[in-house]
Amino acid sequence: MPAKRRRGGVLLGGLALAVVIAIGIGAALGSGPADTTIDPGPAKTRIAGVATPGSRAPAFDLPQLFGHGRVSLAALRGHPVIVNFWASYCGACRSEFPVLADLVKQHRGDGLAVVGVTFRDISSDSRDFARGHHATWTLADDENSDTVGRDYGVRSIPQTFFIDRDGVIRARSFGLPSRAALEAAVKRISARS
Repeated sequence: MPAKRRRGGVLLGGLALAVVIAIGIGAALGSGPADTTIDPGPAKTRIAGVATPGSRAPAFDLPQLFGHGRVSLAALRGHPVIVNFWASYCGACRSEFPVLADLVKQHRGDGLAVVGVTFRDISSDSRDFARGHHATWTLADDENSDTVGRDYGVRSIPQTFFIDRDGVIRARSFGLPSRAALEAAVKRISARS
């Protein structure tokens, strides 16, 4: 049995100390349930290189993951757009793909564009993942250079940006938001100004 230390009259075991440290780090970083919700902006802090709600969405022009065409944000101007960063190695993305598939089905014909952008992934793995999860929305390949991910300030995935008809980011999501939160964000970017 591991030895326990007595400090200041309090008996702390290794596990208890680890829990206290984890809670302290989480509080200091502000992590927790908010990491999987929609951030409507403006951001609490502005970080250089991070696309935040209220800012213009960074332009991109990428090859399609399937086929020979290109995917351009400029070509989608006038439509509400969801830009989702994902990868085949991402566990949360496995849960997110069926939710995105339902969203695409529900809004078919509404003019809503959904674009999935690969993030730090091998193209062949991304294609296999997308086929296996029956992705029916537009998928773009950032070709392992992560240029677009850097422009948006993506550091972890899944991460999703909700862009209005004028090309302005109105919300972003870290992790997998609830269906209700997704619908609220879609409603916000679909509204006519």
